[in-house]
Amino acid sequence: MIAVVDIVASLPGQGHALLDALKQALPRIGECAVEDDRTAAFPVATFAILHDIGLTTAVIPEHHGGLGLGNDRASTQILVRALHCLGGAHLAAARLFEGHVNAFRLLRRYGDAALHGRLRRYVRDGGLLGVWNAPAPEGPLRLLGHAGGHVLQGRKIYASGSGMIERPLVTAIDEQGRLLMLWPPMTHATIDLSAWNVQGMRASMTGSVTFEAAPVAAEDIVGGDNDYHRQPDFSAGAWRFLAAQLGAAAALHDLTRAHLLGAGRDADPHQRARLADAAVGIESARLWVDAAARLAETSSDAEEGVRAVDYVGMARMAVERSALEVMALAQRSVGLSSLMATSPMERIVRDLSTYLRQPAPDAVRDGVASAVLASNEGALERWSR
Repeated sequence: MIAVVDIVASLPGQGHALLDALKQALPRIGECAVEDDRTAAFPVATFAILHDIGLTTAVIPEHHGGLGLGNDRASTQILVRALHCLGGAHLAAARLFEGHVNAFRLLRRYGDAALHGRLRRYVRDGGLLGVWNAPAPEGPLRLLGHAGGHVLQGRKIYASGSGMIERPLVTAIDEQGRLLMLWPPMTHATIDLSAWNVQGMRASMTGSVTFEAAPVAAEDIVGGDNDYHRQPDFSAGAWRFLAAQLGAAAALHDLTRAHLLGAGRDADPHQRARLADAAVGIESARLWVDAAARLAETSSDAEEGVRAVDYVGMARMAVERSALEVMALAQRSVGLSSLMATSPMERIVRDLSTYLRQPAPDAVRDGVASAVLASNEGALERWSR
């Protein structure tokens, strides 16, 4: 097994420098996280930092001055470590950054050359992207013909970055029943944040967005029918949010260790046992995330793509279990002070508990079971290729 430091040291020079800049900015980002959570405000200052150090623009392809972050295979380890770092310092910002990476990846893959140029300019100018796919209970967002063009009619829910992301990627059903991706401006949309009353991820500004006859240019309609759900990317790309979640869980572990040392409780055998259990959980999750990212980003054919989807599904299960265990162990080790509003552990636990509630966990689990039942390979051989 290659040590983490060796992996980072082996990254391309530009990627290594980007990670160094991000690590140096983490104390400031951590301070922003406290204030953003207190005010339930979008992490404006954090994204200004991320833009200044080149993280938000790193999604741009290398031949256009970026790192291809989230698109080029060579950048996978850079993205894994960046999501770890950001997740540990400001999980709501990590959630938004992951959406930025995902949206750029989809728009680059399915957009044409003209859209690529507009996309690069938007990101270079500090624009943030996001993916808004969740339909409202009353029905999906509709793309309708109108006066020789198109308009959007309807509502999206769970739209992170509402009111701050000026050009999100949204999905809509057209009049032929096709699910299409769009890259519209928010100039004709109404934002409602009133329903986002969950305990954590306050700074993600997740709300509902209503489009009322909002015009959409033909050049902002991206790809073909159901490209958004194209596998393996749709499911295997979940490794990215796992990396951010792992960063938050690791931060809890580090805070627990610091507390025990600072309070002189590091010799207590019960505390040491809990710390050891948490360390195993963190390392187990790290191994899962690294392997899931590697498999998801190197799948070269349909069979490998299916394996990547199944493997990332197992990683989702494993990371959730580890994170839940680490949260419980941290709170038991530190005690009542970990629940105080002044404790960074209290915010991290709220944010992580919320972020772990990803869609369709039962379906993911059942998919893993189906993969196991359909395979004739033994448990030790099934994923070892």
